[in-house]
Amino acid sequence: MSGNDCPTGFWAVVLREISQIRGHCRYALAMFILPLVSFALTWGLFSNQYPQDLPVAVVDLDHSSLSRTVIKAIDATSVIDISFQVSDPAQARDLMLRGSIYAMVILPQGLEKDILRGRGAKVIGYTNTQMLLPGSIISSSLSAAVATVSAKINFQSRLRRGEMNEAAMAHLEPVNLDRHVLFNPQLNYMYFLAAALCPTFFQIFILMTAVMAMGSEFKNSTAGTWLEAAGGSVWKAVAGKLSVYFISFSLLGLAMLAIILNGLGVPLRGSLSCLITATVLLVLAYLCCGIILVILSPSLRMALSAASFFSGTAFAFVGLTFPQEGMPVLGKAWSSMLPLTHYLHIFLEQTIRNAELSESLPDLLILLIFAMVGIGLVPMLKRHMKDSRYWGKP
Repeated sequence: MSGNDCPTGFWAVVLREISQIRGHCRYALAMFILPLVSFALTWGLFSNQYPQDLPVAVVDLDHSSLSRTVIKAIDATSVIDISFQVSDPAQARDLMLRGSIYAMVILPQGLEKDILRGRGAKVIGYTNTQMLLPGSIISSSLSAAVATVSAKINFQSRLRRGEMNEAAMAHLEPVNLDRHVLFNPQLNYMYFLAAALCPTFFQIFILMTAVMAMGSEFKNSTAGTWLEAAGGSVWKAVAGKLSVYFISFSLLGLAMLAIILNGLGVPLRGSLSCLITATVLLVLAYLCCGIILVILSPSLRMALSAASFFSGTAFAFVGLTFPQEGMPVLGKAWSSMLPLTHYLHIFLEQTIRNAELSESLPDLLILLIFAMVGIGLVPMLKRHMKDSRYWGKP
């Protein structure tokens, strides 16, 4: 070998890529710093595990012992904090419009008198369900608090009329639902949202980094040099470049699992090996999605835009906040095209649900198919790498 000759092949591409990573801080940000920051922010955001002390305004127009009892019952719930007691519904409405409260409760005049006369009475509640989560939680808590007060009044009334204790209780709830919560009985949002948000952030960084690493070769007109470093083999070129990111993101994925299972306290009731395998396949699937996007658009700007759309909107379609079964056909199809959807199926099955390993095998296979599709399209990338018409695009 002459002095001007340089080694080529897989390891030459690996060393070349490591050199590029060391020369650009954006790779360190995307591969290590920002993912870990996102995990830490998720941890901090959901450290309370479920929403508490959401502000509510109360308008007491009755000023009776019953209205004060209702107010105490509402304020006793862990979800609601009666932050404002105002004398006029218009004031409560203004607080709602300013975003200072999530709900307003009106105790109408004559509330206690209507109850004493044996007539029904209503406590009026207005909730802001523009913010669906706090609105629904407050609505449920208000209903439960008022129902408890109502049941207590009914029970005492029946006792005064001479009914026995057991009979009075039976009349309160003649048909009783014996409800058993199978998964997440604590209603812990750490299990529900936080554990899903970490993989959501994770897949964004994987895809964006893969597209940035390959797309910048075309933007900077170094795609030919990249191919030459691999000795003219597109397989070695792609494998050498992406193996660096595969290893780093796989290790980061293991760190993510440690944070979720140990830091966030999500229970592991299934197979850890299945979860690790799924995480590695998730990394491989999104790296291969990056290959597809770069093939479709050698323009780095366009490829990054497509990657941000594909990964950034994924959480809305995975079926956690809106059930997949209730989506229209197009929504279901898009959800199925997201590797994150199948990863979260596996994640929930192996952590919360304690499902059999066979239940997760179809989703593992789908993640593998995502990777195989990207790998199968690698030869198409060689045309872009050899043709200077695809180089220098922004």
